[in-house]
Amino acid sequence: MPSEMRYYALIIGSNNYKNLPKLKTAINDAKEVERILKSQYGFETKLLIDATRNEILTSINDFRKKLGSNDNLLIYYAGHGVFDKTADRAYWLPVNAQKDDPVDWISATDITDNIKRIASNHILIISDSCYSGTLTRAAAADLSTKGDRSEYIKKMLERPSRTLMASGGNEPVADSGGGGHSIFASAFLKALKEADKNYFTAEELFHGRVKEIVAGKSDQVPEYNDIRNSGHEGGDFVFMAKTYLPAKPSAKPLPADEPPLQMQEPGKPKFSLEDIEKEAEQKKKEQEKNKIAWNMTLKDMKDAFNQVMEYQKRDIDADSKIAALNKFLDSFPEKNPYSDEDEAMRKKANEQIAMAKKPKGGAPYTDPATGMEFVFVKGGCFQMGNTFGDGESDEKPVHEVCVDDFYMGKYEVTQKEWKAIMGNNPSLFKDCGDNCPVEKVSWNDVQEYINKLNLKSPFGKGGQGGFRLPTEAEWEYAARSGGKNERYAGGNNIDSVAWYTGNSGNKTHPVGQKEANGLGLYDMSGNVWEWCQDRYDNNYYKSSPRDNPKGASSDQLRVLRGGSWLYNEWHLRADYRDRYSPDLPYTDGGFRLGVSSVRQ
Repeated sequence: MPSEMRYYALIIGSNNYKNLPKLKTAINDAKEVERILKSQYGFETKLLIDATRNEILTSINDFRKKLGSNDNLLIYYAGHGVFDKTADRAYWLPVNAQKDDPVDWISATDITDNIKRIASNHILIISDSCYSGTLTRAAAADLSTKGDRSEYIKKMLERPSRTLMASGGNEPVADSGGGGHSIFASAFLKALKEADKNYFTAEELFHGRVKEIVAGKSDQVPEYNDIRNSGHEGGDFVFMAKTYLPAKPSAKPLPADEPPLQMQEPGKPKFSLEDIEKEAEQKKKEQEKNKIAWNMTLKDMKDAFNQVMEYQKRDIDADSKIAALNKFLDSFPEKNPYSDEDEAMRKKANEQIAMAKKPKGGAPYTDPATGMEFVFVKGGCFQMGNTFGDGESDEKPVHEVCVDDFYMGKYEVTQKEWKAIMGNNPSLFKDCGDNCPVEKVSWNDVQEYINKLNLKSPFGKGGQGGFRLPTEAEWEYAARSGGKNERYAGGNNIDSVAWYTGNSGNKTHPVGQKEANGLGLYDMSGNVWEWCQDRYDNNYYKSSPRDNPKGASSDQLRVLRGGSWLYNEWHLRADYRDRYSPDLPYTDGGFRLGVSSVRQ
């Protein structure tokens, strides 16, 4: 395998169509595909939810500017598709598409023209939509595996490939197949999760698992073809297990001054030289307008910065100072492309936050039998959900929740603490050491651990029912330092409180190395995902009880919170919700303990 080979994925899922019937599972499918590609196969991903035509094509073009010949690109589309008999052509339908107007549709020609311009040796398109098999109109790929398998894989890597895995041919396909996923997505995800080889081709994955799983559930007939007139030369996309990939070099930045590719609209003539000159002149004018606007924003930012710095000199409590600094940072989140002065002000504000006196943590408690450290969390009421107004649909509506007193583990449960009870260590990062969080544990594994732990220690005289996982409401209340409006667990400066993809070096770290939050709890954002006791329901917030909510009553999936070393800052928000099957180990998932309390 080439030493600099990297894997990228553009993942598109659309449910909430504006002018067409809404879908049920496309977003769920896209999120789960992203999770598996990241955690098991080391992909760098971009996820588009309810995307427009322009967003999809611009994102593909961004990858064109970024990728080299040794890179691999997977494009996954879950959404509406249509076949136009008049034009004899299949289309993807972005979220803003009109039913009878193809101006915002994405045609097979659009897709082919785009991927021909990408330097990557291997591109795999996976299309889970109606009529998706007609996107290429190509003969089935003939990728024989006869002879030595390693030699076969080598040939597949050497020869460029442009292939399509489609959920069906010239036919409608089912949006829902149970379990929150479409029939095809369920089969594709199952095949990826259960793969027993370090490397395999997309054709092997399709014929070896995906096709037979779909056939066992429906009459749907998925297809795997090469894409004609796209640069396919007989190779195939090769999936590599994450543990088999070489260390990743620094990613190449996207050129800042290259305009996005503008695709030819249906029925519109190609650009002339005059068109290009006009566009260049228009772009120059827009840049001048943008510069003026950014200069005005910079002036406003300087005025606000001077005010908040004067406020820091006043004889007031630390919480008020920190709140003012965070409000300043939230008011000016975007980088000014024409100046470095804004970054200098943000750096100074973050330094002031670090210097400010932190809120007093909860009363500590050490369990005498295990030595585990806990923090007492005084119960109260808070606004649960996305109070910043920019979150996912399952984080809404924001609603008042009240929780009773409880204890929360000061740290995530470590590998040492797991081994002491279970006698084994399932962690991927065993070489990180005893003080690193245990990971690769399922929700059911955690329940077994807790049951055994409770036989050993009743948590002194203050416990009711012994150790347990925290509820989702308890977790968010504690992460927000007792229900405060904090973006991450400990404030709004992600690097000071969390290990995430931007600073983790692609691994876990010993617990307690970052700053604690206001209650004295460490790593509630980042390092590893943390299981909660609750069942997951994406609409639960619409009907959640006010007092001590305990999650949905029937859904199979269980809640995960906090993000991890593998994810970006979006997933580390204190209000971000995730979920997973309780009987499957989560690659970068761990947990911390909670205990009910009667003590003050």
